[in-house]
Amino acid sequence: MLYATKTALVILDDLLPWQKVNIAAFLAGGLAARHEIIGEPYRDGDGNAYAALIREPVFIYGADAAGLKRTHGRALSRSLEIAIYI
Repeated sequence: MLYATKTALVILDDLLPWQKVNIAAFLAGGLAARHEIIGEPYRDGDGNAYAALIREPVFIYGADAAGLKRTHGRALSRSLEIAIYI
């Protein structure tokens, strides 16, 4: 399936694993709230209901401080709307 948009998260790679996951959740939540990328609620074959999820691919990358700065600059130069967690 092809998607019109994709979400990319770039997270500082020298953080503890729990910090990386926590930041990824905050960033994805912020982008999902800002952009209409939430799908429909799901119901399984037994009738159990589940919450809707982000409906497009989310790519998660790690980078050092220089890589984050470069990525930030590229996003700004392309006029992309970004979320940042400090």
